[in-house]
Amino acid sequence: MSFSDSSYYRSQILSKRNGISFSTLSYLSKKIADNLRGLDEYMTSRVPLIYVSFRSEVDTHQLIKERLNSGLEVAIPKTDVTNRGLETYLLRNWEKDLRPGAYGILEPDVKVASLIRPSQIDMVVVPGSVFDRKCGRYGYGEGYFDRFLSIEAPQALRIGLAFSLQVLPEIPLKTHDQRMDIIVTENEILRCNRRANS
Repeated sequence: MSFSDSSYYRSQILSKRNGISFSTLSYLSKKIADNLRGLDEYMTSRVPLIYVSFRSEVDTHQLIKERLNSGLEVAIPKTDVTNRGLETYLLRNWEKDLRPGAYGILEPDVKVASLIRPSQIDMVVVPGSVFDRKCGRYGYGEGYFDRFLSIEAPQALRIGLAFSLQVLPEIPLKTHDQRMDIIVTENEILRCNRRANS
């Protein structure tokens, strides 16, 4: 297999990430969330889109609940499998407004959540499989977030959340792979000029 193949990196890193114990995942996720909370960009964001974490991803549930409990707006994505895109909804109630959706991930219940235009979102907190120190990112191979960031919400600041084991020195990107502006891990905050690195 070619080392320029994203699937090689993805399988290697996800195997390591999936091997993290639940207690360690929770501990590291809390440190990452604390680092995110300390960012001026996060504190001043009016309408962030935050992914709803699934399996071994950096846990975002508490971040979303905190915003809801504070009366702050927060949007979450819904996967549109047919059109291979993301729809965005404002969440009001964690207990009542979510249901299992595509791939078993919790998504907004369209009967109660309010659709929001991607142009209203000022920040996107993004999951991923592999990142690099130039803020490159691989997703999970379907391109949902890449298409959303490049076409639907190019104005939004992009913040990737990752465990440090997911960050490599450099990964080979293809034209559709979208870079982040900031990557937050348990150990550091990487800031990049994504346009300069493109």
